Amino acid sequence: MSWYLLKTWVGREEQVAEEIRRSVPSYMYKDCFVIYQERIWRKRQESVVHVERLFPGCAFLVCEETDSFENKHSFFTQLKRTSAIAELMACGDLTIFPMIEEDVDFLSRISGESHIVRLSYVLKDEDGKIRKMSDPLKACCGQVEYYQFKKRYAMVRHRLWGEDRKIVLGIILKEDANQKLLYGDREVSVKTLSRIDDDRATR
Repeated sequence: MSWYLLKTWVGREEQVAEEIRRSVPSYMYKDCFVIYQERIWRKRQESVVHVERLFPGCAFLVCEETDSFENKHSFFTQLKRTSAIAELMACGDLTIFPMIEEDVDFLSRISGESHIVRLSYVLKDEDGKIRKMSDPLKACCGQVEYYQFKKRYAMVRHRLWGEDRKIVLGIILKEDANQKLLYGDREVSVKTLSRIDDDRATR
């Protein structure tokens, strides 16, 4: 399968993905989606999981087609014949780029089949030294520039789409364990979540 980056205006990612899902026959592609990530927000001394776009202005398309854009029988020729997509491209609101294998592997590793980058459990000692961490951050441990423990994130530097990028990934800490984590309309125990992630970190 080949991945393609769909660049559009910030805030229109889901609109582009939905237009492709609505307008393009499903047999022509495997998936079209936006990648999200979980972040913890502290509100009134409570931990709330907020889901936000990981790459503003970006959607992703997965299909079997590997022919060039110029091939008259290619998937992209058919895609550009879809009126809504053609209009977006003609107005400069949508540009499609093929993605290299390394970029696909990285995004697949951190976001999985759900296309959501989950919170990573980070265990640190009293001096702030990291003792353990779980995926997806564990897959980037050599690329972490710094941790912002108070705001519950790690800053990762990774080369993506041909340039160095800083990517913020949400984390959860041991001190969250005795709190309740609010997740949408559900409330789950962070202690349970962190114990599961701690087990993963030791594998």
